[in-house]
Amino acid sequence: MLTARSFEILEAAIREFIEFGEPVSSNLLYKRHSFGIRPAMIRAELGELAERGYLEQPYHSAGRVPSNRGYEFFAERVIAAERVAARAEELTDLLRHSAWDDLLEHLSRQLGIVTVAGEDSGDTHKSGLETLMEHLPWGSRESMMNVIKDFEALDRRVAAARDVFEDKDFLEVFIGRKSPVTRSDELAVMAADYEVDGRRVCLFAIGPKRMNYEKAAAMLKGLKRGFKFK
Repeated sequence: MLTARSFEILEAAIREFIEFGEPVSSNLLYKRHSFGIRPAMIRAELGELAERGYLEQPYHSAGRVPSNRGYEFFAERVIAAERVAARAEELTDLLRHSAWDDLLEHLSRQLGIVTVAGEDSGDTHKSGLETLMEHLPWGSRESMMNVIKDFEALDRRVAAARDVFEDKDFLEVFIGRKSPVTRSDELAVMAADYEVDGRRVCLFAIGPKRMNYEKAAAMLKGLKRGFKFK
């Protein structure tokens, strides 16, 4: 059975991997964190987390990396936190006045990912694709082609996905192929649904699975200020 300490170790391992992009070992966690146990016990905890599907062990590596299930766990904890981005009022004004270029460019620049807005009218606005393409870990030509196909189909999928969020929670996260707007296993999507002066707007933050979930969630939460949201 996984304990509170198990999940503390899992969260620390995922944070380390998101920041540095290298498999995380028990020795590294022992040096950088205080769990009150020795490396051997941390190693056993990592093994248990891997057996439960939260971590994976890359070939020829002693360390662990997050699985899709691990990323989901981490993102859901981030969403449940109360952190809200600074400068929220400025971002809210941009959303209220449909200043899409400025809003999405700001979000994409701050987060290093693609941001997309889908309106009631069916119009789709997006920014940051070039930045995302530079930061994705291209493991193969196939993975690159899957991402390209996703963005070729993005307008259509965003328009269709708006129904997914009706009467849903304010903020949701999708890892890999579970996303309604992308199909690549390389990507993660954080989605928020807003009601802005009688208009419904869906915002999508699309990035690599190593994206900064905390920062993305804080910014998307910040935009809810002043709005009635679903």
